[in-house]
Parts: sequence; structure tokens; C-alpha cells
Amino acid sequence: MDYIEIELIVPKPPSLNMIYAGKHWTYRYKKKNEYKEACKKELAKHDKFTADRIRIAIVYNSRLDIDNGILVSKFLADTLKEEGYIPDDNPQHYDLITIKFDGSLDKNCYVATIRCWGYKIRE
Repeated sequence: MDYIEIELIVPKPPSLNMIYAGKHWTYRYKKKNEYKEACKKELAKHDKFTADRIRIAIVYNSRLDIDNGILVSKFLADTLKEEGYIPDDNPQHYDLITIKFDGSLDKNCYVATIRCWGYKIRE
């Protein structure tokens, strides 16, 4: 196997409709930062690492439309880049997102699996 998978239990994202329904930019900024802090907390449960390339698979169970899962991807990828896990979140380093509903998960559960190529543990 030439990759490692890291599974994170992340919070339910804010609704895209709510974020862009006439909300002030400070509301969006606050929600984004809250979500990124939750991602950092979840990442802290694992070894600090670097990866050359990642893919993120999101599986969830909530009443939100499937496209709201894109915020999980966006905020998680931004966190990975900002915290030095990946060099960038452009297509060279992050080339695939999948989002799938799974009614067998607990309500409002979101699981993000990061598949990492070129995985190395940081000190």
C-alpha cells in the first residue's frame, strides 16, 4: 500500500444556505474559524504528519443536503494547509473529494477520511 488513511470525526458543518443567506462576512469568518479549530482538535489525536498528496472522503448522516459537505472539505483542507500537513490545497496536492450519505451513522455524524501519499511523521 502506498498511502495511509487517517479518519477524523468532524462536526456537522454550517449550512451553505445559512452561511450565504444575507449573512455578514464576520458571521462566515466566525463559523469557518470555529470549524477549523474543531479540525485542529481532531487532528491532534493523531501523529503530526506531512503528505505530498491527499484525497478526502466524507461520509455523513444529517438532514443537510449532500453539497453542504463541501464545507467539511474546504475547512479541513484549509486547516491541513495552514498547519503544514500539506504544501498546498491545489490539485497537485489535493485532487479528489467524495461525499456520501450513510444513514447507518449516528445522526449529525461526519467522518472525513484523509488518504495520504508521501506520508511522513513530523517531529
